Amino acid sequence: MFSESAPVYDLIYEASGKDYAAESADVDALIQARDPGARRLLDVGCGTGGHLRHLRAHYDVFGVDLDPQMLAEARKHLGEIPLVEADMRTLALGTAFDAVICLFSVVGYMRSTAELDTAIGALARHLRPGGVLIVDGWVRPDAWREGSTFVQVATSDEMKVARVGRSRRDGTTTHLEMHYLIATTEAVDHLVEHHTLTLFSPQDYETALERAGLTVEVVDGPMDGRDRYLGVKAR
Repeated sequence: MFSESAPVYDLIYEASGKDYAAESADVDALIQARDPGARRLLDVGCGTGGHLRHLRAHYDVFGVDLDPQMLAEARKHLGEIPLVEADMRTLALGTAFDAVICLFSVVGYMRSTAELDTAIGALARHLRPGGVLIVDGWVRPDAWREGSTFVQVATSDEMKVARVGRSRRDGTTTHLEMHYLIATTEAVDHLVEHHTLTLFSPQDYETALERAGLTVEVVDGPMDGRDRYLGVKAR
């Protein structure tokens, strides 16, 4: 999904104001309020490890992502922290955690409510009794803005990057088209990515957590129009 753009992913989001430190502090507070003393944490869809870089100060952390290039970027920052390439729908690590997180709307890549149920069920099976699951949903259907465009620019000493994109909706499916211009002293490269995410309703997320045997709590997410879902596994 981000295989070609993985090397500039952090640069783009840092320039757009994404605050991994603040988001990680919020996640830590949510976990500790529901399971004081939680120590083992699994980040599914960890990407380049932006949250894990901060959460490792408080937890024994473990990361999972489907994209090998994103994991390669994460390893540059996370050293010996375990990082595994895997699909959240079939995740089976053989161990349990105090907390499992799936942030930044990664779960939106599920293509149907059946896939959503499967993924949430797999995440829940990696929780110990009393453990906490945090899932950031994709945009709520009522918050979707049709026909939007965007541009983001980021620079470093080595390169300049512009990402321009547009989005559209087809029923409950959203399509994001992203074009990258990456300029270095050697060349200017043009990359194109297409992302497809599903507009699940709040009830879809809540039902998936309930079916996985978790309590359900909904709080504001870190991005407008996207809710955060919390589930706690019975002791």
